[in-house]
Amino acid sequence: MAPDTTPSSREHPISRFSLRRKSVQVIIAMTGILVVSVILLVEAVSADQSTLVVLAAVCLGLVLFTFYRLVRTGLRTVAIELWIRHMGEGNLDYTVDLAGNDEVNEAAEALEQLRQRSIEALQLDLVRKLSEDLQAKNSELERVLSELRRTQDRMVVRQKLVELGELTAGVAHEIRNPLNFMRNFSESSEELVGELREAMQQHSGDLDERTRAVIAGVIDDLTENLLRIRSHGDRAERIVQDMATIGRGGGKPQPVAINDLLNDRTLIAFHSVQAEGLEIEVHRDCDPDVGEMEVVPEEMGRVFLNLVGNACFAMDEKRRMVEQDSGSYQPALWLRTERTGEEIVIRIRDNGIGIPHDSMDKIFNPFYTTKPSGTGVGLGLSLCSDVVRQHGGSITAESEPGEFTEMTVRLPLPDRGSGSG
Repeated sequence: MAPDTTPSSREHPISRFSLRRKSVQVIIAMTGILVVSVILLVEAVSADQSTLVVLAAVCLGLVLFTFYRLVRTGLRTVAIELWIRHMGEGNLDYTVDLAGNDEVNEAAEALEQLRQRSIEALQLDLVRKLSEDLQAKNSELERVLSELRRTQDRMVVRQKLVELGELTAGVAHEIRNPLNFMRNFSESSEELVGELREAMQQHSGDLDERTRAVIAGVIDDLTENLLRIRSHGDRAERIVQDMATIGRGGGKPQPVAINDLLNDRTLIAFHSVQAEGLEIEVHRDCDPDVGEMEVVPEEMGRVFLNLVGNACFAMDEKRRMVEQDSGSYQPALWLRTERTGEEIVIRIRDNGIGIPHDSMDKIFNPFYTTKPSGTGVGLGLSLCSDVVRQHGGSITAESEPGEFTEMTVRLPLPDRGSGSG
């Protein structure tokens, strides 16, 4: 049965005078030899030769036994010392198997326990070091993967812009031809109307007052219609020019006041709906600390214009639905900007018809639209998402059908420490 090596069995050390201690054994042996020597001297005096021989033999045996024990203990002690030296040098594979049941053996058992615990500690250190290395490599891989994803997103955005540029360039070219004809015919018609007005004035005496009034009214209507045609033609020309700008990928990044850009594009979007009688209540909560940010103004302005335009469309649709039900409705738009420690956040919220739940995960897909057929091609939000991602940001949507829609644009601020030497 193996000896109990639990901590409870080591609570009481060996007594100083225990026979298991080598020092006590040596003292007893030497004392015995001394006693025997005294007896031999006494016997020698009495000249009893036979007794002297026996006692001498016993004394010799005790001396030999003591010598054997001392030598054996010394060798075991030397073996333990060598063991300790190997452990001190880091060689934990070296071990010594000692037999016995004394303090030397107990020291060997304690040393074995120390060796086992040292091995466990080294293994734990190795595991911890491997874990730290693995964690560092995982962090590096995550950083590289994130950079690859951003690079991939930029490449996808650039490819989409190239494809969209080719499409818009073709569309713009095709639209410009009929626009030029419209403008030319409008100018020619204005000249003809002017000649007609002069002719009527020259022959006004041949016409009665009623006929002159009718002809003058028709001429005035024609003049006003031609002015409107020219005005809308110019507007269409600006739209075509914007499409061509999209095809060229916009302009260059430059510092732009985000609040001013948002308010300016909001006013432009309002002009197109005011003609239809839509009066919108605007609530602005623009953080003055937003300041300027380096963006491509043509592209980011188009994002704001598209988002506000979609909000106006949603509110106009809700107004029509409420009017059909003879209800009351006040369209309202909330514009909010905020500058945090790492980004600029732009929120555009409306109380329009909202977006169906089953469409929320598709609204940023190209050619997907929730508008009625013929009113949208589904490229607006897709283009907005591409532009925002190209600027390193993100765009998200939150909506409740029939209640509201809120679009959130997040643009990261540049790292101030990245440009420092």
